[in-house]
Amino acid sequence: MQETKTRTVGKRIKSAVAKIPRWLKWVLVIILVLAVAGGALVVKSKNSPIPVEASKVNKQTIERNVFANGRLKAVNEQTFFTPADSTLMELRVQLGDQVKKGDVLGRVDSLELARLYQNAVAVLAGKESELARAQAVNDLLGLKMAEADYNKANNHYTRIEQLFEAGVVNIEEMESARFDLARADNSYQEAKIKADQNASGKQVFSLQSQVELAKQEVAQTQERLEMATFVAQFDGVVTSVGAKQGNRVMEGTELLVIGDDSLLEVTADISEIDAGNLKIGQPVKASSVALPGKTYLGEIARIGGAAVVQKGTNGEAINVPVTINLKEGKGELKIGYSVDLTILTAEEKDVIAIPINALIERDGGMIVYVIKDLVLEEREVEIKRGNELFDIVVSGVNPDEEVVVNPQPGLKNGQKVRIITGVPK
Repeated sequence: MQETKTRTVGKRIKSAVAKIPRWLKWVLVIILVLAVAGGALVVKSKNSPIPVEASKVNKQTIERNVFANGRLKAVNEQTFFTPADSTLMELRVQLGDQVKKGDVLGRVDSLELARLYQNAVAVLAGKESELARAQAVNDLLGLKMAEADYNKANNHYTRIEQLFEAGVVNIEEMESARFDLARADNSYQEAKIKADQNASGKQVFSLQSQVELAKQEVAQTQERLEMATFVAQFDGVVTSVGAKQGNRVMEGTELLVIGDDSLLEVTADISEIDAGNLKIGQPVKASSVALPGKTYLGEIARIGGAAVVQKGTNGEAINVPVTINLKEGKGELKIGYSVDLTILTAEEKDVIAIPINALIERDGGMIVYVIKDLVLEEREVEIKRGNELFDIVVSGVNPDEEVVVNPQPGLKNGQKVRIITGVPK
């Protein structure tokens, strides 16, 4: 009876399957095959090693650097200005020309300057003459002479008065003697006032001040006259030309600049974060795209005393201007070249260095995955700051051990791994 029932069910199933469309049968077969294959892959993936990138931990020297850039300029420059409204009569150089010490580079019209100089010399001579006359005057001596003249006139008047009363002299002689006495008395009073007020001393002091001012005017006009001819004070190169020969130029116009290319410097803007690690005398390496493959040594010469807020496309930046003097590159580096700077701020030798991209922050600490016999071993590590590529291991990892770099999410302690070849260690 059971067999009969089984045959009946089988017939029903066969009848049902026969009624299914042929295309649907193929769909069901494909789904079944994919399900079986997927299950097999899941089982296989659970047991397959996970591909990872690895790097070996080594002892090495860790350098911490600050990077910046800037443009070269001469430490020493000579700038020529127009000493007065004038005409640029001659210009013997062009931008970029090399010049030697003592070379005449150009000149402006100096006729008016020469006239001003001669006038200043004449004024000085007049003031010096007045001073000499004033210095020859002695107030006390003048007072004594005036007093003697007064006494003499007074004695004469007394004698004439007695003779007039005796009828010996006439009234005209008497009036003449009185007039001489009055004039002598007036001179005596003036001399006494001068002596009391030290008038000649004050006049001498005033004239001395006027002479000093006149001397300054002579010096200034002479300097301006000399400035009319442009003479190089050192060997260098022309870095700026502000006018053309024949141009009318106003007083104070910058006409020429020459730079001493034997000593170059560059001023770079350093972030406030890095500026605190800089010191005068720290070594600097400089390179230029104009001279690929070459590096030149320098050192920090000046650090700005204040930070400067600079606005850019990415917002505000707070930087400190730092000046670096280059010790090398004469004859190769040129004024105006752009340079890239590497400033060494710290160096630690023979330390265990671990790539920054191997570190994972967890619960306020750091962990790494060490590869032991192709199995992951999770470890806590203590580190201190290194540079932009490596940190320094204090504890947790030993030299020559391999660690996972760029670890993917989901790694676990004890997982099997395979190291991806071709990845730089």
